[in-house]
Amino acid sequence: MSRWIALVGLAACSTAAPAAQPAAPARAADVPMSDPDEYGIDRIGRDAGEKIFVTTGIGDPYRTGLPYPIFLALQRAYPDLLGGTTAQLTEQFGFVARAADPSSDDLDLREGLPYGIHLTIDPITRVPFVMTSCALCHVERLRWPGGEQIVVGLGNKRVRVHAYDAAFGAIAPRISGDKVRRLAAEAAAERKITWPEPYRDAMVAATIDALQRRAKDRVDLVARTANGLPGKVATIEAFVPALVQLSGHGVAMAPDVGWAKVPDVIGFAQRTTLSWDGSGEGPMDLLAVEADIAIGARVEWLERHPFQGASLGAYLRQPGPRPRFPRPVDRARAERGHALFVEHCAQCHGSYAPDGHVVDYRDDVVPLDQLGVDPTRAMAATDSFERAANDPRVTRGYTRFRRTGGYVPPVLTNVWARAPYGHAGQWPSLAVLATAPDKRPQRVAIDLDAPYDLDAVGVATRASGGSYVLDATRPGFAITGHPFLADLGAGDAASVVEYLKTL
Repeated sequence: MSRWIALVGLAACSTAAPAAQPAAPARAADVPMSDPDEYGIDRIGRDAGEKIFVTTGIGDPYRTGLPYPIFLALQRAYPDLLGGTTAQLTEQFGFVARAADPSSDDLDLREGLPYGIHLTIDPITRVPFVMTSCALCHVERLRWPGGEQIVVGLGNKRVRVHAYDAAFGAIAPRISGDKVRRLAAEAAAERKITWPEPYRDAMVAATIDALQRRAKDRVDLVARTANGLPGKVATIEAFVPALVQLSGHGVAMAPDVGWAKVPDVIGFAQRTTLSWDGSGEGPMDLLAVEADIAIGARVEWLERHPFQGASLGAYLRQPGPRPRFPRPVDRARAERGHALFVEHCAQCHGSYAPDGHVVDYRDDVVPLDQLGVDPTRAMAATDSFERAANDPRVTRGYTRFRRTGGYVPPVLTNVWARAPYGHAGQWPSLAVLATAPDKRPQRVAIDLDAPYDLDAVGVATRASGGSYVLDATRPGFAITGHPFLADLGAGDAASVVEYLKTL
Protein backbone atom coordinates (compact mmCIF):
# COMPACT_ATOMS: atom_id res chain seq x y z
CA MET A 1 0.00 0.00 0.00
CA SER A 2 1.01 3.59 -0.61
CA ARG A 3 3.79 2.21 -2.78
CA TRP A 4 4.98 5.40 -4.41
CA ILE A 5 3.62 7.98 -1.96
CA ALA A 6 2.96 10.45 -4.76
CA LEU A 7 2.28 13.39 -2.51
CA VAL A 8 3.25 16.20 -4.81
CA GLY A 9 0.84 17.37 -7.56
CA LEU A 10 3.38 18.98 -9.86
CA ALA A 11 1.26 21.61 -11.57
CA ALA A 12 -1.02 19.13 -13.28
CA CYS A 13 -2.63 21.75 -15.45
CA SER A 14 0.68 23.10 -16.78
CA THR A 15 2.42 19.91 -17.78
CA ALA A 16 3.51 18.69 -21.16
CA ALA A 17 4.28 15.11 -20.21
CA PRO A 18 2.90 11.95 -21.78
CA ALA A 19 -0.19 10.08 -20.87
CA ALA A 20 1.58 7.09 -19.48
CA GLN A 21 1.03 3.35 -19.49
CA PRO A 22 3.10 2.18 -16.55
CA ALA A 23 5.30 -0.81 -16.92
CA ALA A 24 4.15 -3.43 -14.42
CA PRO A 25 6.12 -2.72 -11.22
CA ALA A 26 7.42 -5.52 -9.02
CA ARG A 27 4.73 -6.88 -6.71
CA ALA A 28 2.02 -4.91 -8.54
CA ALA A 29 -0.44 -7.70 -7.72
CA ASP A 30 0.18 -7.02 -4.02
CA VAL A 31 -1.26 -3.51 -4.30
CA PRO A 32 -5.07 -3.64 -4.28
CA MET A 33 -7.15 -0.74 -5.55
CA SER A 34 -8.84 1.26 -2.84
CA ASP A 35 -11.89 2.97 -4.34
CA PRO A 36 -13.53 5.49 -1.98
CA ASP A 37 -17.13 6.34 -2.83
CA GLU A 38 -16.34 9.99 -3.53
CA TYR A 39 -14.40 9.04 -6.67
CA GLY A 40 -17.37 7.20 -8.14
CA ILE A 41 -18.57 9.78 -10.69
CA ASP A 42 -21.68 8.46 -12.47
CA ARG A 43 -22.03 11.25 -15.03
CA ILE A 44 -19.80 13.87 -16.59
CA GLY A 45 -20.40 17.27 -15.06
CA ARG A 46 -18.84 20.58 -14.07
CA ASP A 47 -19.66 20.09 -10.37
CA ALA A 48 -17.80 16.77 -10.31
CA GLY A 49 -14.85 18.41 -12.05
CA GLU A 50 -14.78 21.27 -9.55
CA LYS A 51 -14.69 18.76 -6.70
CA ILE A 52 -11.74 16.99 -8.34
CA PHE A 53 -9.87 20.26 -8.90
CA VAL A 54 -10.49 21.85 -5.51
CA THR A 55 -10.80 18.90 -3.15
CA THR A 56 -10.36 15.25 -4.01
CA GLY A 57 -7.83 15.08 -6.83
CA ILE A 58 -7.92 12.15 -9.24
CA GLY A 59 -7.56 9.42 -6.62
CA ASP A 60 -6.02 5.92 -6.40
CA PRO A 61 -5.14 6.32 -2.69
CA TYR A 62 -2.83 3.31 -2.35
CA ARG A 63 -0.63 4.71 -5.11
CA THR A 64 -0.95 8.48 -4.70
CA GLY A 65 -1.70 8.90 -1.01
CA LEU A 66 -0.37 8.43 2.50
CA PRO A 67 -2.18 7.14 5.61
CA TYR A 68 -3.04 10.19 7.71
CA PRO A 69 -1.73 8.78 11.02
CA ILE A 70 1.65 8.19 9.33
CA PHE A 71 1.56 11.69 7.81
CA LEU A 72 1.04 13.14 11.30
CA ALA A 73 3.75 10.89 12.70
CA LEU A 74 6.25 12.16 10.13
CA GLN A 75 5.40 15.74 11.04
CA ARG A 76 6.02 15.03 14.71
CA ALA A 77 9.16 12.98 14.12
CA TYR A 78 10.77 15.41 11.68
CA PRO A 79 9.45 18.93 12.43
CA ASP A 80 12.58 20.45 10.90
CA LEU A 81 11.53 18.99 7.55
CA LEU A 82 7.71 18.99 7.64
CA GLY A 83 6.86 21.47 10.37
CA GLY A 84 5.56 20.27 13.70
CA THR A 85 1.94 21.25 12.95
CA THR A 86 -0.33 21.62 9.96
CA ALA A 87 -0.12 25.41 10.27
CA GLN A 88 3.67 25.31 10.23
CA LEU A 89 3.74 22.91 7.27
CA THR A 90 1.32 25.18 5.39
CA GLU A 91 3.49 28.23 5.98
CA GLN A 92 6.75 26.42 5.26
CA PHE A 93 5.69 25.23 1.82
CA GLY A 94 3.52 28.17 0.80
CA PHE A 95 0.18 26.41 0.71
CA VAL A 96 -3.02 28.44 1.06
CA ALA A 97 -4.25 28.06 4.63
CA ARG A 98 -7.76 27.37 5.86
CA ALA A 99 -8.74 27.82 9.49
CA ALA A 100 -9.72 24.68 11.37
CA ASP A 101 -13.41 24.36 12.17
CA PRO A 102 -13.90 21.67 14.86
CA SER A 103 -17.69 21.75 14.34
CA SER A 104 -17.59 21.11 10.57
CA ASP A 105 -18.86 17.93 8.98
CA ASP A 106 -15.99 18.25 6.51
CA LEU A 107 -12.99 16.29 7.83
CA ASP A 108 -10.55 18.52 5.91
CA LEU A 109 -11.93 21.62 7.62
CA ARG A 110 -12.02 19.96 11.03
CA GLU A 111 -8.34 19.15 10.65
CA GLY A 112 -7.51 22.64 9.31
CA LEU A 113 -5.87 21.30 6.16
CA PRO A 114 -4.79 23.81 3.49
CA TYR A 115 -6.30 23.99 0.04
CA GLY A 116 -5.14 21.07 -2.06
CA ILE A 117 -4.69 18.54 0.77
CA HIS A 118 -7.62 16.22 1.32
CA LEU A 119 -8.50 13.21 3.46
CA THR A 120 -10.30 10.37 1.73
CA ILE A 121 -11.55 7.35 3.65
CA ASP A 122 -10.14 4.05 2.46
CA PRO A 123 -13.13 1.66 2.26
CA ILE A 124 -10.93 -1.37 2.95
CA THR A 125 -9.35 -0.24 6.24
CA ARG A 126 -11.45 2.91 7.04
CA VAL A 127 -8.16 4.79 7.48
CA PRO A 128 -8.06 8.39 6.12
CA PHE A 129 -5.49 8.81 3.37
CA VAL A 130 -3.81 12.15 2.58
CA MET A 131 -4.45 13.08 -1.06
CA THR A 132 -3.54 16.13 -3.11
CA SER A 133 -5.58 18.02 -5.70
CA CYS A 134 -4.93 20.70 -8.30
CA ALA A 135 -5.68 23.33 -5.66
CA LEU A 136 -2.33 22.68 -3.96
CA CYS A 137 -0.71 24.80 -6.69
CA HIS A 138 -3.70 26.41 -8.39
CA VAL A 139 -5.50 28.32 -5.63
CA GLU A 140 -4.29 31.73 -4.51
CA ARG A 141 -5.28 34.16 -1.78
CA LEU A 142 -5.13 37.40 -3.76
CA ARG A 143 -4.67 40.44 -1.54
CA TRP A 144 -4.79 44.07 -2.63
CA PRO A 145 -5.09 47.33 -0.67
CA GLY A 146 -8.54 47.19 0.88
CA GLY A 147 -9.54 43.66 -0.07
CA GLU A 148 -8.72 40.03 -0.69
CA GLN A 149 -10.27 36.96 -2.32
CA ILE A 150 -9.54 33.26 -2.67
CA VAL A 151 -9.20 32.70 -6.42
CA VAL A 152 -9.56 29.11 -7.54
CA GLY A 153 -7.44 28.38 -10.61
CA LEU A 154 -4.98 31.23 -10.11
CA GLY A 155 -1.39 30.03 -9.77
CA ASN A 156 -0.11 30.02 -6.20
CA LYS A 157 2.82 32.46 -6.02
CA ARG A 158 4.06 31.09 -2.68
CA VAL A 159 3.95 27.35 -3.20
CA ARG A 160 7.28 25.51 -2.91
CA VAL A 161 6.25 22.18 -4.30
CA HIS A 162 9.79 20.91 -4.99
CA ALA A 163 10.79 21.69 -1.41
CA TYR A 164 7.78 19.70 -0.20
CA ASP A 165 8.86 16.75 -2.34
CA ALA A 166 12.45 17.07 -1.17
CA ALA A 167 11.39 16.99 2.49
CA PHE A 168 10.09 13.45 2.12
CA GLY A 169 13.31 12.48 0.35
CA ALA A 170 15.32 13.88 3.25
CA ILE A 171 13.25 11.86 5.72
CA ALA A 172 13.91 8.56 3.93
CA PRO A 173 17.45 7.87 5.23
CA ARG A 174 16.55 9.02 8.76
CA ILE A 175 13.25 7.23 9.18
CA SER A 176 12.69 4.91 12.12
CA GLY A 177 9.90 2.37 11.83
CA ASP A 178 9.50 2.05 15.58
CA LYS A 179 9.24 5.79 16.01
CA VAL A 180 6.70 6.17 13.22
CA ARG A 181 4.58 3.32 14.61
CA ARG A 182 4.52 4.90 18.06
CA LEU A 183 3.79 8.44 16.87
CA ALA A 184 1.15 7.30 14.40
CA ALA A 185 -0.70 5.43 17.15
CA GLU A 186 -0.49 8.47 19.42
CA ALA A 187 -1.75 10.85 16.74
CA ALA A 188 -4.62 8.54 15.80
CA ALA A 189 -5.69 8.22 19.44
CA GLU A 190 -5.52 11.98 20.08
CA ARG A 191 -7.53 12.86 16.96
CA LYS A 192 -9.86 9.86 17.12
CA ILE A 193 -8.69 8.65 13.70
CA THR A 194 -9.38 5.08 12.64
CA TRP A 195 -6.10 3.17 12.80
CA PRO A 196 -6.77 -0.61 12.96
CA GLU A 197 -4.12 -2.68 14.65
CA PRO A 198 -4.02 -5.43 11.96
CA TYR A 199 -3.02 -2.95 9.25
CA ARG A 200 -0.54 -0.75 11.09
CA ASP A 201 2.66 -2.69 10.54
CA ALA A 202 1.88 -3.27 6.86
CA MET A 203 1.16 0.41 6.25
CA VAL A 204 4.26 1.62 8.07
CA ALA A 205 6.48 -0.88 6.26
CA ALA A 206 5.00 -0.01 2.86
CA THR A 207 5.40 3.72 3.55
CA ILE A 208 9.05 3.38 4.52
CA ASP A 209 9.72 1.23 1.46
CA ALA A 210 8.01 3.76 -0.79
CA LEU A 211 9.82 6.76 0.70
CA GLN A 212 13.20 5.11 0.28
CA ARG A 213 12.51 3.99 -3.29
CA ARG A 214 11.18 7.40 -4.23
CA ALA A 215 14.15 9.18 -2.66
CA LYS A 216 16.59 6.98 -4.57
CA ASP A 217 14.81 7.60 -7.87
CA ARG A 218 14.72 11.39 -7.37
CA VAL A 219 18.21 12.20 -6.10
CA ASP A 220 19.18 14.17 -9.21
CA LEU A 221 15.83 15.97 -9.43
CA VAL A 222 15.98 17.03 -5.77
CA ALA A 223 19.54 18.30 -6.15
CA ARG A 224 18.73 20.30 -9.29
CA THR A 225 15.60 21.92 -7.84
CA ALA A 226 17.02 22.66 -4.38
CA ASN A 227 17.23 26.40 -5.04
CA GLY A 228 13.78 26.74 -6.58
CA LEU A 229 11.90 30.00 -6.09
CA PRO A 230 8.35 30.15 -4.69
CA GLY A 231 5.62 29.68 -7.27
CA LYS A 232 7.99 27.99 -9.74
CA VAL A 233 8.10 24.41 -11.02
CA ALA A 234 10.60 22.43 -13.05
CA THR A 235 7.94 20.58 -14.99
CA ILE A 236 10.13 18.83 -17.57
CA GLU A 237 12.67 17.71 -14.99
CA ALA A 238 9.92 16.50 -12.66
CA PHE A 239 8.73 14.03 -15.26
CA VAL A 240 12.15 12.51 -15.85
CA PRO A 241 11.97 9.96 -12.98
CA ALA A 242 8.52 8.88 -14.16
CA LEU A 243 9.69 8.50 -17.75
CA VAL A 244 12.69 6.46 -16.66
CA GLN A 245 10.40 4.12 -14.75
CA LEU A 246 7.74 3.88 -17.44
CA SER A 247 9.97 3.57 -20.50
CA GLY A 248 12.79 1.60 -18.95
CA HIS A 249 15.37 3.87 -20.60
CA GLY A 250 17.71 6.54 -19.29
CA VAL A 251 16.55 10.13 -19.70
CA ALA A 252 19.05 12.98 -19.56
CA MET A 253 18.31 16.45 -18.23
CA ALA A 254 19.40 19.67 -19.90
CA PRO A 255 22.31 21.64 -18.36
CA ASP A 256 19.98 24.29 -16.90
CA VAL A 257 16.65 23.77 -15.15
CA GLY A 258 13.67 24.88 -17.22
CA TRP A 259 11.84 26.78 -14.53
CA ALA A 260 8.28 27.92 -15.18
CA LYS A 261 5.81 29.69 -12.96
CA VAL A 262 2.70 27.89 -11.73
CA PRO A 263 0.16 29.09 -14.29
CA ASP A 264 -3.39 30.31 -14.08
CA VAL A 265 -5.67 27.70 -15.66
CA ILE A 266 -8.19 30.25 -16.90
CA GLY A 267 -7.28 29.75 -20.58
CA PHE A 268 -8.06 26.00 -20.65
CA ALA A 269 -11.18 26.42 -22.78
CA GLN A 270 -9.24 28.13 -25.55
CA ARG A 271 -6.15 25.92 -25.51
CA THR A 272 -5.28 22.78 -27.43
CA THR A 273 -2.16 22.18 -25.37
CA LEU A 274 -1.57 23.06 -21.73
CA SER A 275 2.18 23.66 -21.61
CA TRP A 276 4.02 26.97 -21.83
CA ASP A 277 5.82 25.81 -24.98
CA GLY A 278 2.96 23.89 -26.60
CA SER A 279 4.93 20.65 -26.48
CA GLY A 280 2.23 18.29 -25.21
CA GLU A 281 -0.44 17.32 -27.73
CA GLY A 282 -3.46 15.08 -27.36
CA PRO A 283 -7.02 15.05 -26.01
CA MET A 284 -7.40 17.94 -23.59
CA ASP A 285 -9.22 15.91 -20.96
CA LEU A 286 -6.35 13.44 -20.96
CA LEU A 287 -3.76 16.21 -20.73
CA ALA A 288 -5.62 17.53 -17.68
CA VAL A 289 -5.08 14.32 -15.71
CA GLU A 290 -1.75 13.06 -17.07
CA ALA A 291 0.33 14.47 -14.22
CA ASP A 292 -1.54 12.23 -11.82
CA ILE A 293 -0.45 9.24 -13.88
CA ALA A 294 3.12 10.46 -13.79
CA ILE A 295 3.07 10.72 -10.00
CA GLY A 296 1.62 7.28 -9.44
CA ALA A 297 -2.04 6.92 -10.38
CA ARG A 298 -2.57 3.71 -12.31
CA VAL A 299 -3.97 3.69 -15.82
CA GLU A 300 -6.30 1.00 -14.54
CA TRP A 301 -7.69 3.56 -12.09
CA LEU A 302 -8.54 5.99 -14.89
CA GLU A 303 -10.05 3.15 -16.92
CA ARG A 304 -12.33 2.37 -14.00
CA HIS A 305 -13.18 6.07 -13.58
CA PRO A 306 -13.59 7.26 -17.20
CA PHE A 307 -15.60 10.37 -16.31
CA GLN A 308 -12.88 12.00 -14.23
CA GLY A 309 -10.90 13.63 -17.02
CA ALA A 310 -14.03 14.74 -18.86
CA SER A 311 -15.54 16.22 -15.70
CA LEU A 312 -12.32 18.04 -14.85
CA GLY A 313 -12.27 19.40 -18.39
CA ALA A 314 -15.89 20.54 -18.09
CA TYR A 315 -15.01 22.51 -14.97
CA LEU A 316 -11.89 24.07 -16.48
CA ARG A 317 -13.86 25.15 -19.54
CA GLN A 318 -16.29 27.02 -17.28
CA PRO A 319 -14.18 28.72 -14.60
CA GLY A 320 -15.81 30.58 -11.75
CA PRO A 321 -16.09 34.39 -11.58
CA ARG A 322 -12.91 36.36 -10.93
CA PRO A 323 -12.42 39.70 -9.13
CA ARG A 324 -12.47 42.78 -11.33
CA PHE A 325 -9.70 45.35 -11.07
CA PRO A 326 -10.53 46.98 -7.72
CA ARG A 327 -9.90 50.59 -8.69
CA PRO A 328 -11.67 52.89 -11.14
CA VAL A 329 -10.46 52.53 -14.73
CA ASP A 330 -9.90 55.52 -17.01
CA ARG A 331 -12.43 54.53 -19.67
CA ALA A 332 -11.24 56.98 -22.30
CA ARG A 333 -7.66 55.78 -21.97
CA ALA A 334 -8.83 52.15 -21.92
CA GLU A 335 -10.70 52.70 -25.19
CA ARG A 336 -7.51 54.05 -26.74
CA GLY A 337 -5.65 51.06 -25.31
CA HIS A 338 -8.20 48.67 -26.77
CA ALA A 339 -7.62 50.05 -30.26
CA LEU A 340 -3.87 49.72 -29.82
CA PHE A 341 -4.25 46.20 -28.46
CA VAL A 342 -6.31 45.12 -31.48
CA GLU A 343 -3.69 46.56 -33.81
CA HIS A 344 -0.53 45.36 -32.09
CA CYS A 345 -1.33 42.54 -29.64
CA ALA A 346 -4.45 40.61 -30.65
CA GLN A 347 -2.69 38.55 -33.32
CA CYS A 348 -0.89 36.66 -30.55
CA HIS A 349 -3.08 37.15 -27.47
CA GLY A 350 -6.55 37.03 -29.02
CA SER A 351 -9.54 39.36 -28.82
CA TYR A 352 -11.94 39.82 -25.92
CA ALA A 353 -15.46 40.89 -25.09
CA PRO A 354 -15.93 43.86 -22.73
CA ASP A 355 -16.30 41.49 -19.77
CA GLY A 356 -13.00 39.77 -20.56
CA HIS A 357 -14.37 36.63 -22.16
CA VAL A 358 -12.40 35.38 -25.15
CA VAL A 359 -13.87 36.15 -28.57
CA ASP A 360 -11.07 34.72 -30.66
CA TYR A 361 -7.78 33.05 -29.72
CA ARG A 362 -5.32 30.62 -31.32
CA ASP A 363 -2.63 29.04 -29.17
CA ASP A 364 0.12 29.23 -31.75
CA VAL A 365 3.76 28.85 -30.74
CA VAL A 366 5.80 32.01 -31.26
CA PRO A 367 9.44 31.15 -32.05
CA LEU A 368 12.14 32.18 -29.60
CA ASP A 369 13.90 34.38 -32.15
CA GLN A 370 10.74 36.48 -32.49
CA LEU A 371 10.10 36.76 -28.76
CA GLY A 372 13.66 37.22 -27.57
CA VAL A 373 12.79 35.87 -24.14
CA ASP A 374 14.73 33.44 -21.95
CA PRO A 375 14.96 30.13 -23.85
CA THR A 376 15.77 27.83 -20.92
CA ARG A 377 12.28 26.40 -20.38
CA ALA A 378 11.78 25.80 -24.10
CA MET A 379 15.14 23.99 -24.29
CA ALA A 380 14.66 21.89 -21.14
CA ALA A 381 13.58 18.71 -22.93
CA THR A 382 16.52 16.66 -24.20
CA ASP A 383 16.64 14.21 -27.11
CA SER A 384 16.28 11.29 -24.71
CA PHE A 385 13.33 12.97 -22.97
CA GLU A 386 11.54 13.40 -26.29
CA ARG A 387 12.18 9.77 -27.25
CA ALA A 388 10.90 8.47 -23.92
CA ALA A 389 7.89 10.77 -23.98
CA ASN A 390 6.89 9.39 -27.38
CA ASP A 391 7.55 5.73 -26.61
CA PRO A 392 4.35 3.87 -27.67
CA ARG A 393 4.58 1.76 -24.53
CA VAL A 394 4.24 4.99 -22.56
CA THR A 395 1.79 7.01 -24.64
CA ARG A 396 -0.37 4.19 -26.04
CA GLY A 397 -0.81 6.51 -29.01
CA TYR A 398 -2.95 9.02 -27.13
CA THR A 399 -0.47 11.87 -26.88
CA ARG A 400 2.60 13.27 -28.56
CA PHE A 401 5.49 15.34 -27.25
CA ARG A 402 7.46 17.68 -29.49
CA ARG A 403 9.99 20.39 -28.81
CA THR A 404 8.59 23.55 -30.35
CA GLY A 405 11.39 26.09 -29.90
CA GLY A 406 9.07 28.79 -28.64
CA TYR A 407 6.29 29.75 -26.25
CA VAL A 408 2.52 30.08 -26.48
CA PRO A 409 1.19 33.59 -25.70
CA PRO A 410 -1.28 33.30 -22.79
CA VAL A 411 -4.97 34.11 -22.74
CA LEU A 412 -5.27 37.46 -20.96
CA THR A 413 -8.61 37.21 -19.16
CA ASN A 414 -8.16 38.51 -15.58
CA VAL A 415 -4.55 39.29 -16.45
CA TRP A 416 -4.32 42.15 -13.95
CA ALA A 417 -4.28 39.60 -11.10
CA ARG A 418 -1.83 37.12 -12.58
CA ALA A 419 1.61 38.62 -11.90
CA PRO A 420 4.45 37.90 -12.02
CA TYR A 421 4.29 37.70 -15.80
CA GLY A 422 6.12 35.63 -18.39
CA HIS A 423 6.54 31.87 -18.59
CA ALA A 424 8.96 31.94 -15.66
CA GLY A 425 7.40 34.87 -13.81
CA GLN A 426 10.41 36.92 -14.83
CA TRP A 427 8.53 40.23 -15.06
CA PRO A 428 7.10 41.34 -11.69
CA SER A 429 4.48 43.69 -13.13
CA LEU A 430 2.93 45.11 -16.26
CA ALA A 431 4.91 48.27 -15.53
CA VAL A 432 8.15 46.29 -15.90
CA LEU A 433 6.87 44.56 -19.03
CA ALA A 434 6.04 47.98 -20.50
CA THR A 435 9.66 49.06 -19.94
CA ALA A 436 12.27 48.64 -22.66
CA PRO A 437 14.14 45.35 -22.08
CA ASP A 438 17.51 47.05 -21.60
CA LYS A 439 16.05 49.29 -18.88
CA ARG A 440 14.27 46.61 -16.85
CA PRO A 441 15.75 45.96 -13.39
CA GLN A 442 18.22 43.09 -13.36
CA ARG A 443 17.73 42.26 -9.71
CA VAL A 444 14.64 42.94 -7.62
CA ALA A 445 13.25 41.67 -4.33
CA ILE A 446 9.73 40.27 -4.56
CA ASP A 447 7.58 40.95 -1.49
CA LEU A 448 4.78 38.37 -1.40
CA ASP A 449 3.73 39.50 2.08
CA ALA A 450 2.73 42.93 0.79
CA PRO A 451 -0.61 43.56 -0.93
CA TYR A 452 -0.70 43.41 -4.72
CA ASP A 453 0.71 46.56 -6.32
CA LEU A 454 -2.23 48.11 -8.16
CA ASP A 455 -0.17 51.03 -9.46
CA ALA A 456 2.42 48.88 -11.22
CA VAL A 457 -0.19 46.11 -11.72
CA GLY A 458 1.85 43.27 -10.30
CA VAL A 459 3.51 41.81 -7.25
CA ALA A 460 5.03 44.23 -4.79
CA THR A 461 8.77 44.80 -5.03
CA ARG A 462 11.36 46.43 -2.80
CA ALA A 463 15.03 47.30 -2.91
CA SER A 464 16.06 44.45 -0.60
CA GLY A 465 14.67 41.80 1.67
CA GLY A 466 11.24 40.53 0.71
CA SER A 467 10.26 36.92 0.00
CA TYR A 468 12.92 36.20 -2.62
CA VAL A 469 15.23 37.90 -5.09
CA LEU A 470 14.44 37.69 -8.79
CA ASP A 471 17.87 37.69 -10.41
CA ALA A 472 17.86 38.15 -14.18
CA THR A 473 21.39 36.75 -14.49
CA ARG A 474 20.21 33.36 -13.27
CA PRO A 475 19.54 30.86 -16.10
CA GLY A 476 15.84 30.69 -16.81
CA PHE A 477 14.94 34.15 -15.50
CA ALA A 478 16.36 36.63 -18.01
CA ILE A 479 14.16 39.71 -18.34
CA THR A 480 14.96 40.22 -22.01
CA GLY A 481 12.53 39.96 -24.88
CA HIS A 482 8.88 40.80 -25.51
CA PRO A 483 9.64 44.46 -26.29
CA PHE A 484 6.31 44.94 -28.04
CA LEU A 485 4.49 46.85 -25.30
CA ALA A 486 7.45 49.12 -24.62
CA ASP A 487 7.88 49.74 -28.34
CA LEU A 488 4.55 51.57 -28.38
CA GLY A 489 6.02 54.35 -26.26
CA ALA A 490 5.22 55.22 -22.66
CA GLY A 491 1.86 56.87 -23.30
CA ASP A 492 0.43 54.20 -25.58
CA ALA A 493 1.82 51.39 -23.42
CA ALA A 494 0.04 52.92 -20.42
CA SER A 495 -3.18 52.99 -22.44
CA VAL A 496 -2.85 49.29 -23.27
CA VAL A 497 -2.27 48.50 -19.60
CA GLU A 498 -5.39 50.49 -18.75
CA TYR A 499 -7.33 48.35 -21.22
CA LEU A 500 -5.89 45.15 -19.74
CA LYS A 501 -7.32 46.13 -16.37
CA THR A 502 -10.81 45.74 -17.86
CA LEU A 503 -10.43 42.11 -18.94
